[in-house]
Amino acid sequence: MDRFPQSPDTRQVSLDSALVPIFCAALLYAVSWVMGCSTAGSGRPARKHEAAAARRDEERPVLSGRRLTIEKMARRSLTSVAFASDEYGISFDAPKGYLIKEGELPEMDRGLGYLGPIPMHFAEAGGVRLATVEPPPGLHTGTNFVNEFFTVSAHYGASEASCAAFDIPAGARDAAVTRTVDGVTFRGFEEHSLASLHRYAGTYLHGFSNDSCYEIGYGVATVGFDGAPALKTVDERKRLASLEKMLSGVRIAPPEFERERPALGSLGTGEGRDAPERADAAVVER
Repeated sequence: MDRFPQSPDTRQVSLDSALVPIFCAALLYAVSWVMGCSTAGSGRPARKHEAAAARRDEERPVLSGRRLTIEKMARRSLTSVAFASDEYGISFDAPKGYLIKEGELPEMDRGLGYLGPIPMHFAEAGGVRLATVEPPPGLHTGTNFVNEFFTVSAHYGASEASCAAFDIPAGARDAAVTRTVDGVTFRGFEEHSLASLHRYAGTYLHGFSNDSCYEIGYGVATVGFDGAPALKTVDERKRLASLEKMLSGVRIAPPEFERERPALGSLGTGEGRDAPERADAAVVER
């Protein structure tokens, strides 16, 4: 006999084990349907955002050539270093990471390896080395690479005729070269040298402007084929072509002291010179 008899309102509820899987499947379906609706709803704003972005792109003004040039120069400034000489009115950009050595090179400079220092090729004495660009140590490790350079020099007071001359020996000269650098015509020669198991190939150019002879030289020094049989060989022509790209960054302008001179009209014969005299005469007449 039960100690707690069941009341008339008490019901005994039991679930058939066969109905449990059906109930769970229905519940999962309902949850997935709700989540699908919420995902579809969130996709509509994304599509609207994409359409708005597309309209903004279509309405964006086309950049002018000048604006593109300015932006290109700004990007180049982030990947290059610069040199400028107000005294000689010349400047240029060098690749970022390379070293710019201003003035004469130290005796311990890598130069052309065993072939000697990086040369200047003015035919007359008086040239001044302004700056030289060289790569950081460790470039092209494991190859026959020794050094590469881009050097700029100037000879103030040289004549245009003397500027056309070079002290490159005839046996070291190769093809004649002409380049236009910032509107100035530069002419020169390719040159080469081979000795002490080292090789050198380069190009030297002279251009006359601002009563100065500007010299630009660039070249590559390597260990000769006989001296580096186990080393990977760098392509000299590719390295020279890379150095030559720096010509596009060279700028030539009147030196600072010439820019500060009075205008020619104020010193020469003409209205500029006579104007003060006429002004004085006008004061006397009054």
